[in-house]
Amino acid sequence: MPRLDHETLLSFSTRLLAAGGMPSDDAALVAKLLVRADLRGYPGHGVTRVPPYLRWIQDGTIKLEEKPKILRERKISAVIDGNHYIGQVVAHAGMTLAIKKAQEHGVGIVTLRRASHTGRLADYMEMAADEGLIAMGAVSVGSGTTTFYGGMERMTGTNPMSFGIPGKNGRHIILDFATSAMSMGEIQKRIARREAIPGGVLLDGYGQPTTDFNAFRGPPRGVFLPFGGYKGSGVALVTELLGGALSGNGLSREWWEKGGHGVNGVFLQAIAVDEFQPLDEFTAKV
Repeated sequence: MPRLDHETLLSFSTRLLAAGGMPSDDAALVAKLLVRADLRGYPGHGVTRVPPYLRWIQDGTIKLEEKPKILRERKISAVIDGNHYIGQVVAHAGMTLAIKKAQEHGVGIVTLRRASHTGRLADYMEMAADEGLIAMGAVSVGSGTTTFYGGMERMTGTNPMSFGIPGKNGRHIILDFATSAMSMGEIQKRIARREAIPGGVLLDGYGQPTTDFNAFRGPPRGVFLPFGGYKGSGVALVTELLGGALSGNGLSREWWEKGGHGVNGVFLQAIAVDEFQPLDEFTAKV
């Protein structure tokens, strides 16, 4: 496998995205986050995402004509309609606003609806942690891929949940995980590298465990299993209600049925530590 200097990869990815129609500043932001994912060992959210993003621009899943807009705003909260714009740009703006509100009022909560694929949720948690804030995020992925414990019906996407806890000198604690047994990005990485998919991740369309992605795809199409059995199903349900229902985006399986698999609903929260104790005292314990 060829190795590239990350600056070269960043420049190339930025130019590709801009050539595909993204405004230059937005292309630079998306490329930066994709390359960062590769550098941190998450290739499923790295530059392998560039080709599908370009396809989504061409087929209208990502719409560049309308920019995101704030539908409702209060002292500590806001609702942003992404208008199917570039997901990372919408999420970055949403967390920037949540951070501002937390710094001014102690807490900031921003929901996003109709954003395209927002990428690695941890990126937005790090934004808050860098400002000395605690963060939480949840995404309702616009796809019906994952069932609940003991079932076969597609209920949610691979819905990630994420947390950020600020630490001293940038040594933050960042937790970011899919609520399915494995993220789609990880599965796609394994398929590309011809690596095995472990057991306990997929059921085929007849409800039988499988490690064969083609058997999962069907027809009939199978489902992803949740992580952690019934406990993971509970966490997935929370991500769906916060990211999908509360944001006004709608539920994952509703978007799947409409063919809108690239549509994310997002919940973002930032909390000021110094509302509870001095930041230095808290980070000394982290």
